[in-house]
Order: sequence, then C-alpha cells, then structure tokens
Amino acid sequence: MNNSFKEQWEKSYENKDNFVFYPNEEVIRFTSKYIRKRIGWDEFVDVHNYTDNPKVLDLGCGIGRHIIYGLEMKLDMYGIDLSEIAINFARKWAKKNGMVNVNEKIVQGDICILPWKDHFFNYVVSHGVLDSMRFENAKIAVQEIARVLVKDGLFYCDLISGDHSSKSKGYCGEEIVATEHEKGTVQSYFNLSKIEKLFSDFFEIVECKHIKYENCLAPVPSYHSRYHIVLKRKD
Repeated sequence: MNNSFKEQWEKSYENKDNFVFYPNEEVIRFTSKYIRKRIGWDEFVDVHNYTDNPKVLDLGCGIGRHIIYGLEMKLDMYGIDLSEIAINFARKWAKKNGMVNVNEKIVQGDICILPWKDHFFNYVVSHGVLDSMRFENAKIAVQEIARVLVKDGLFYCDLISGDHSSKSKGYCGEEIVATEHEKGTVQSYFNLSKIEKLFSDFFEIVECKHIKYENCLAPVPSYHSRYHIVLKRKD
C-alpha cells in the first residue's frame, strides 16, 4: 500500500516542503459551488440539499489548510494523511480553531484503508494526492473514497498533467522525484485516458478542467498543467 513511501513523506514534512497555509483556489471554488457559499463575514448560503451539516473529508490533508478552511465555512471537517508530522501539526492547528475531538477527526493513516464506515461522508476533497502515489494504489484509494461517500456524493481532486515543458505531449508515466522538494516520492502524470481508467469503475465525471501555468518571462518556455476534476459517486 501507500505506506511504502511513508519515510519519504515524513522527510518531506520534516523539511517543511509542504507547509502551505492558504487554501487552494479550486477547493474554494468547489466548496462555494457545491457545498456552501460565503456571502459575508459570518454569513453563508447552503448549496447542498442535506438535512445535517455536511461531513467533508480532506484526503491527504497535510498540515490541515483545507480542514481550517472548512472550519471557517462551518463544515463538519475530517482529515487523513500518511505523515505523522503533518497530522500532529494539523491537529494543533485545528484545535486552535475550535475543533473538538481532533484526534478522532484528523487521523494518521493510509488512504487505501480509510478508517470510516460506508457512506459516512457527503463530500471528499483531495489536492495533489492521487498523483503522488503509484497508479495501482490510487485505484485502491478511489474505491475507498467511493465506499465512504454517500450515494451521489461528490469528490474533488486535481492531478498533474503530462502537458509539461519537460515532457512529451500526452505523457502519462510515473517517476520517482529526484529534486529536493518531495525527494524520493512518486509523481504520476495523467492524460484523459488515464483519468478515465482511474475513476470510471466508481465515479462519473461532472467537471474536468485543464489549467496550464506558464512562466511567461522564462527565456525558454516553462510550464506545467493540472487537471481539476469533480466526480459523482455512481450508484
């Protein structure tokens, strides 16, 4: 399972490679469009149709930036990450922001073996996670995500694209990261065909955006791209 890279991720968090404190813009967009929209300092409009406050899982939560964002949106937040260093930080941060039962809601573990019962969550969000593991493990994780989601539950994630200045067009291979940032971890690149193989058994695609980030001032073209995907759990 994904635990085979635990040492590398602990090293990455020990180096504070992934100590990011602001929420990703696409996670904010997903929340505002499908769950809850903020319309004032402490005013919100629910977009969802659930009777109870939605339960939201941040899959691969890192130090907890999207958990904190969810708490600010008054959502019932949960998180899981492979790194103990990240989870310990996330728990402290969430506790400072008023979360109770942090040890039960924010857990260290393998996303291929989620410790929650079937149909527990209304939504799952995951930023930069399923492309940071072997494809076969990502397939198992997707099955687990489907298991813990309610019927028609929504899942947002993003995946790195092979449309990259250092790759050939359509590249969808896997590499071990050699740079200092996240060194020794896996980087799995995606194209549309690989995305379909990852999700088609358990989810239907509701949205799929491909966003390119280009350094326009670089003497040689330098860019990378990501897919931003909203999926609905199949019956």
